Amino acid sequence: MITRYGAALWFCVAVTVFGASAPAGNVPDSYGEAMAWYGDEARAGNFEAQYLLAFALETGAQNAVDREQARIWYAAAAEQNHPRAQLRLAIMLVEGRGGAVDQPGARHWLEQAAEQGEIDAMSLLGFLLVTTEPIDTVAAYRWFSLAARTGDGAAAANLAALAATMTADERATAEDDLEAWVATH
Repeated sequence: MITRYGAALWFCVAVTVFGASAPAGNVPDSYGEAMAWYGDEARAGNFEAQYLLAFALETGAQNAVDREQARIWYAAAAEQNHPRAQLRLAIMLVEGRGGAVDQPGARHWLEQAAEQGEIDAMSLLGFLLVTTEPIDTVAAYRWFSLAARTGDGAAAANLAALAATMTADERATAEDDLEAWVATH
């Protein structure tokens, strides 16, 4: 038996991938119905539904864009430690989409997502740490290094640029910080 949430997820993915020719079955009759199911699940506290609903509201996938609501649903999922929701919320906070710009809030959510291994959050957090107050080159070095180790080319380039601006002592401190972080994670 497919649950309503599972059917809604299947339908949204199928519509995204297959468009109007998505196969029929035990799924909602319309995108609107699927969104209603997501809403029900999101209000019930399902963090994956909260994230997917927020993403649909942010991007306007076959519905009107509502960035204020997207931000609210990303925050709900982020509070439940959904790393991708934490990243998307942070981006909205940095850019002021769906509400006021909130750099400290963005840093907080990027840190939460980065700690869970979200590579894009690591790279963006490193960037924020060297471009917004308070500057923290040691932490930026750590996050750029960790993202670069996964093959993130932008993080590797940012790491090289940052390292070029640091003294030998600063780089040594940053390397010690990085190794201490790796040892505890």
